[in-house]
Amino acid sequence: MKRTLMAVVAAALLAAAFAQVEPFTYPSNYAPTLKQGGTVNETLFGDITTLNPVLTSSASESALIGLYAGPGTVYRDWLGNRSFQKPDGSYNLYWAKDIKVLKKDQQFIVTLRQGWKWSDGVEMTTDDVQATWDIVGDPNVESNNYSCSVVGDKKVQLKILGKYQYEVTLPEPQVNAIANNDCTNAGLIPAHIFMPVYKAKGAAGVKAMWGVDTDPSTIVSGGPYLLKEFRAGERLVFVKNPQYAKQVMAADGTGVPGPDTWNVTLVKDANQVLSRAITGQSDFYWPVNLDQVKAVKDAVDKGTIKGTLYANIGPSTAVDFITYNFNQTDKCKADMFRNVYFRRAISDMIDRNALVNAALGGLGFPAKDWNSAASKPFDAPNLKPFAFDPEQGVQLLKNIGFTQKDADGVLTNPTTGCKVEFDLQYNSGNTRRGQEAQVIAQTAAPYGVKINPREVSTQIWANSIVGTSDNYDPAKGRTVNYDAEIWGLAGGDVDNPSFRNGLMPGTNLNSWNKSKTDLQSWEILMGQYTVEMNSALDLQKRVQIYDERAALMREWLPITPLISTSFSFYTDLGNTWPKSALDANSIQSPYRPGGFRETLTAP
Repeated sequence: MKRTLMAVVAAALLAAAFAQVEPFTYPSNYAPTLKQGGTVNETLFGDITTLNPVLTSSASESALIGLYAGPGTVYRDWLGNRSFQKPDGSYNLYWAKDIKVLKKDQQFIVTLRQGWKWSDGVEMTTDDVQATWDIVGDPNVESNNYSCSVVGDKKVQLKILGKYQYEVTLPEPQVNAIANNDCTNAGLIPAHIFMPVYKAKGAAGVKAMWGVDTDPSTIVSGGPYLLKEFRAGERLVFVKNPQYAKQVMAADGTGVPGPDTWNVTLVKDANQVLSRAITGQSDFYWPVNLDQVKAVKDAVDKGTIKGTLYANIGPSTAVDFITYNFNQTDKCKADMFRNVYFRRAISDMIDRNALVNAALGGLGFPAKDWNSAASKPFDAPNLKPFAFDPEQGVQLLKNIGFTQKDADGVLTNPTTGCKVEFDLQYNSGNTRRGQEAQVIAQTAAPYGVKINPREVSTQIWANSIVGTSDNYDPAKGRTVNYDAEIWGLAGGDVDNPSFRNGLMPGTNLNSWNKSKTDLQSWEILMGQYTVEMNSALDLQKRVQIYDERAALMREWLPITPLISTSFSFYTDLGNTWPKSALDANSIQSPYRPGGFRETLTAP
């Protein structure tokens, strides 16, 4: 009997080993770009705080971890109609072999391609789907992707129908439902690695996994590359995942990715990124200010580097803004930050044109919303530009009790003793934000406002924002009990920039307030607008709600917009993609780092 059982098991393993792979092939308009083999070199400033795909807290981390994260079921066709769906309504299928719509934008049955495997040879199945949903959907894990598992306060339902098939049911129809509310598309997690830890140690166990001290050889990949080497603050080295090349094909039928190696050098500041680009040590680069664009142009013109520079081809979606910590444990500061007249006063004292000139060399735009003009029709056209009126700012501060100046000339409330003074932190190495902080401080100082620019590590900067209400202790404040921070966003979903994970009360990327109970009425209304955007299937209705929310945000300033950059791009990758694909309207366009890196370097 034992011998028979072993034979059955052996036969099953043999069948799995030789299971036919049902590959995905990119459409023909995704033209070949690079030859097989070779190396891609990239430079990033800052550091990586985690190697865990569940816990990424920055665009850079998401982009790099995306090289080994598991696949989604659908993809956005950036060289076609820029949608997850084709004109006939069918989906652009990736890991999914078929998607049957039971209720439009609400209920689906997903059938997966068979034979796809993790880099360690374990087949990808609905076990991985279930694991991803269980872990990402646990609020205590505090994943940035948690919002995929809910619609408002109601959970999205997952039902496993078989080894390669599952059903997703939303409480109500949502925009891009299959892409945004099937947590599989947030990045598949290997169940055989994560679930034993999650079952034994829960959310805390998952949070402790794949930290920066992890041996790269133990990280299982579901993407185009394997992490071969990681040295904190120095570099990451990725090598081609041979298993992935069997399941994802370029338009010509060769395996993706093309390059054998992807080298990422981590540096301390943005000037070092530029230096490596103009000396030929980076194969692509996004110049942000005028000096950077000129430096790259000079290097190309002189023949120091090869490649092509696409300069100032339109506004980017990136916007910098100030956010204040409503959860400060210092009562003076908390009361000040929570007072809308204080936030308006500081906004009045910001000369945004001066910021554009100082931080961008004039190659940018004063911001008026958290989205830029590149996000049209979600660009709040009815909002007027911010006025620079420091005298009005002084009057607003006087109206809320700051009527006297101390010996240092700082406005003070004689009743409470509180002063209009706070730290304004920015991430280390970000020279643009450092210049913004300095100019803002210098401009406000003559009017009795003391702002202390403060450069902090990437980890402190990120931890100041990241976190949910579930693990927020009002008595202790946030993980980092900061004052104010220059942060930034890059537009979000081109179809529906609801930003539910940042503009809903208490969510992981809500930058001003982690509480779900200590809320003002406008915060609740902002959350309601966000929910309505997700359920507004008609584009014009969605734009209308966005505009109403933008007006509300302008009135209450939970975030204070500063400047928006222009979009420029340098590449020496030798690809042949059309210039029309260089659209800054989305962080996921083919030339941007992120989920489409493998197509950027397709053979």
